Amino acid sequence: MLLNRDRADAVMDRAGVSAVVATSPINAYYLSSWATDASWAFGDLALVVLPRDRALPPAVITLEIDSGQPQQGAGTWMDIVRTYRRTAGIGPGGQSVVGDVGAIPPDHASAVGAYLAELGLLETRVAFEDRGLGYDIKAATGSSLQIAEGRDLLRDIRMVKTPAEMALMRAAARKTELGIIASVEAVAAGATCAEAERVFWSAVPLMGGRPVFLLITPYRPGVGRLAKSERLKEGDTVTFDATAEFEHYSSDIGRTATIGSPSAEQLARYNAIRQGWRNALPEFKPGEWSNDVEKRVVSHIQAAGNPDFRGVGIHSVGLEHTDHPHPGNALSPFKIIDGVVLSCDCPWIGPQIGKFHFEDLIYLYDGGVETLNDSDSRLFSCVGGRTVRVE
Repeated sequence: MLLNRDRADAVMDRAGVSAVVATSPINAYYLSSWATDASWAFGDLALVVLPRDRALPPAVITLEIDSGQPQQGAGTWMDIVRTYRRTAGIGPGGQSVVGDVGAIPPDHASAVGAYLAELGLLETRVAFEDRGLGYDIKAATGSSLQIAEGRDLLRDIRMVKTPAEMALMRAAARKTELGIIASVEAVAAGATCAEAERVFWSAVPLMGGRPVFLLITPYRPGVGRLAKSERLKEGDTVTFDATAEFEHYSSDIGRTATIGSPSAEQLARYNAIRQGWRNALPEFKPGEWSNDVEKRVVSHIQAAGNPDFRGVGIHSVGLEHTDHPHPGNALSPFKIIDGVVLSCDCPWIGPQIGKFHFEDLIYLYDGGVETLNDSDSRLFSCVGGRTVRVE
């Protein structure tokens, strides 16, 4: 089970809600482990109702045709799967059915409303990921249902990762870093960045992952950013900021390569970033605010030998790239807690030196910090048709 039920109970208690209703594929998957191709990829809406009271049964609510589809993974742990209809006469798994289908709710709002009524929750405060759905149910039932915000509430629950989630995130990190290495090797062999980008998108699926993005940027000192189709020359730098998913869980890793052996200044500036990052790891403590820690990371990097370094960006990672509550924007400050997975973007441009990026994925647990990706963060250099790491 992916769900951290104790965390969910605590967050719902704090918000004063009797249940949460999820509507997006990632949150339905997180709460219930329900994931079919139809519900995830085809836009057929699967919802999940999770009551705070554990004596009340949670439920998956999905299209009748979806209820008979093959599950991704082991399937849901929830005992109740309720349905609503899309086309009369089409039953579970697409089989034809004969008879009265009037007993099946005609749409998802009716189905969720009926289930909340069955649980006795229509007169309580319920958090909806889609608040419009809550207001539709309230209007249709004539109840005094109170609608609470559920999108960031669910992100808040998801911040503390379970062992099952961590296994998936470690796998996602490994596939991401191997995809980066394959891409760097392509650059070393003479590929343009556009060609190397395609290598990433091709290599990750071969390892069972799903490539999400690769922000690959060639840069020439004294010139600036280059087109991805530009043929690279010795002295150029290439940054890689990549995410690949495994079983819907994400990662986020950043590295830099030089074309040819790096100059002394390039190596010194990059090593200041990675050494400063290492020195900053004790700053990541539960109870600290992310924006305060960002300032300390910058100070550590400056002290390690890059006084021109100016800014970093911390975010939580999980089922979303920014897996923490962000009511204002995706990089809104948040409080760091035990059990969270964090990424910290450390980009820097020296116009006459190069463009650099460094980003590790870390897990905070029980007072410790674990780096989920390969901790060998030495600079990549593309020399003689191969990739080497430079200290």
